[in-house]
Amino acid sequence: MRVVTPKTVGARQILFAIAAVVVVIWFLTGGPFYIVGPEEQGVVLTFGRLTSVNGPGFHLKLPWPIQTVTKAPVNVVQRIEIGFRSIERGGYTEYIGFSDPDMLREGQMLTGDENIINCSVIVQYRISSAPDYLFNVREPSETLRDISEASIRQVIGDNAVDAVLTTGKLDIQTRIMDQVQEMADDYGMGLHIVAIQLKDVQPPAQVSDAFKDVATAREDMQAYINEAEGYRNQVIPEARADSVTLVNEALGYAAVRINTARGAAERFTAVATEYSKNPAVTASRLHLEMIESVMGDIRLTIVAQDAGALTHYSLDGGTQ
Repeated sequence: MRVVTPKTVGARQILFAIAAVVVVIWFLTGGPFYIVGPEEQGVVLTFGRLTSVNGPGFHLKLPWPIQTVTKAPVNVVQRIEIGFRSIERGGYTEYIGFSDPDMLREGQMLTGDENIINCSVIVQYRISSAPDYLFNVREPSETLRDISEASIRQVIGDNAVDAVLTTGKLDIQTRIMDQVQEMADDYGMGLHIVAIQLKDVQPPAQVSDAFKDVATAREDMQAYINEAEGYRNQVIPEARADSVTLVNEALGYAAVRINTARGAAERFTAVATEYSKNPAVTASRLHLEMIESVMGDIRLTIVAQDAGALTHYSLDGGTQ
């Protein structure tokens, strides 16, 4: 027969109390299961050491402090705003820009030709490795902000103000993205830089009007250049076409004159040959041909001296 003493009853009560506290703590810390959302990964630590990375769904875990679970939104494109802030306020978005001293201080930079420029930039990124993002760097979002701001200032400092304001934006964005990605990889942050966007680039307010005048003058210059190039592109082909026409006409005229001269020379040579064979006949024929060519349109009547007054001859043939 087992004797239950007050001391035994007290020990059991203490054990039950401890077990109850453990169960309560277990359920307060999430219970024996956890759910990973469709855009998340769950990183499981067992006694502080990484043991597994789980995808979306329902999963079991041991109670704290044996296992802990940290979730990371790996399939969400997040963004960092530099030089401005967008704040959601009841259905609309409020933007804080360079009018705020803190934003101006964050976005004001120096170009390669020693001009001051105000830049607001959006850095879009996605978590590529949840364990690296959670454990390799303390405060990864702020670290990425510092890396991005340093890279932006360096790339802007390598370019002239004209390139930053106009033609060089695409190249600048690409260089910033490559540099930020390289530094993030060096730190093992587990991030993939999706895009870098220069949202707003403008000169300081004190010299904004002067920059606008310069930009307007450049636009006018470009317009004049385009107009001149258009006129040149119109006139030069027309002149070339006219020159080709004149050359072709001259070649045609030269061919006609040369062929005519050759024909006349060959005719003269043929007549001279015939003349040498029978000078009298050839001379008479040439004389008659000349008379025919000169007086071909004149009607002539020749009257023989011994024919009397009633008979005459016409050069068209026939007797009258």
